[in-house]
This record gives sequence, structure tokens and C-alpha cells, in this order.
Amino acid sequence: MGDKNQISYLKRFMPTLDGPVLEIGSKDYGNTASFRDHFVGNEYVGIDMAEGKGVDHVLDLVEGTGDLPKSHFALAICCSVLEHVRKPWVMADNIASLVREGGMAYISVPWVWRYHAYPDDYFRFSWRGVEELFPGFDWQHIYYSTNIPDEFYEITPETTRIDKELGVKKWTLHGKRKYLPSLMVNMLGTKR
Repeated sequence: MGDKNQISYLKRFMPTLDGPVLEIGSKDYGNTASFRDHFVGNEYVGIDMAEGKGVDHVLDLVEGTGDLPKSHFALAICCSVLEHVRKPWVMADNIASLVREGGMAYISVPWVWRYHAYPDDYFRFSWRGVEELFPGFDWQHIYYSTNIPDEFYEITPETTRIDKELGVKKWTLHGKRKYLPSLMVNMLGTKR
């Protein structure tokens, strides 16, 4: 399940898809938007660590890939999940093993965000960190999104410090303090 900007990003950069979809973190909590609704005609498998609406298989991708077929999926969606994983490098390897050659991965992770445990909260990721977690993918459409609907900022070699420019300075009792907005890193990669 995703937020409104994650759905908007996916609709913008992947309006259609031919092939099966794997969603990691698919449990519907009632306040999220459905990726499944965007890919109505596709084979769709939703996995999560807990049973619930939108979950087809209960599976922890740090522990392995279970009975999911290797090199099968045309798209793996992993939004707002990797920060909750104790070993995201292991999960990334397992996700990569499930995506077929030429298939895609949509990764959305927090760069600037509050602590939010499910079951805990361990990491924040830069776009370069995502590239390191998934070295077998070529990445494109790299954007920050904020908590404002449809607010995106492209990250290019010329704009790698856009997050600094989005900061706001406010006076506090201890002087001027800089605050950054909530920022998610959104990336679409193609498996080599």
C-alpha cells in the first residue's frame, strides 16, 4: 500500500505494465492508497509480514523468498518498507532475485521523516544508498516527494542538493534553526 504521492509517481512513470506485479508491504491499514487498483489486469502478489487485507502471502524477505518464483516479476513495488527492515541489504538482494531481466523495481524510501515503528524504524536512505542496495539495476526518474499531494522535485547531477534548498529557517529561543520538509526518495529501476 502506498501514499497518494507514491501512487501518483507510479501512474506518471509506469501507466501500464505487461507482466506480473509483486508488492512488498501490501497490508491495507485503511489510510493508504492501493497499487493493486492500478494494475487490475495483471497477475498481482501482495506480501507482508502480517496477515490482513491486501496480503496474499505472509513473508519476511529478510528470511528468504519462500515459494515465490525467481526472476518472475515484471515489477516489484517496495514503498515505505526498507526503513523498517533490520537488514535492508539482504531484503534488496531477495527483491532483485524475484524481478526478471528487464523487469522494474519501484522503490520509495524516507530521506527526511519522523521515527515511525512498524515493528521498528532503523534507516533513512539517500538516492545513492538505494543505488548501492540494488547494484544490478539502472535507475531513472529519481525524485523527492513531500507530504503535499503531487509535489515532486527531480534529483539530477545538477540538483543533488535540492533538499538543502527546500529547507526553511525559523527563529527559536536558541537562534535560527533550519528545518527540512518530509522527503521521500522515489526511484524506478530496470534490472540488467
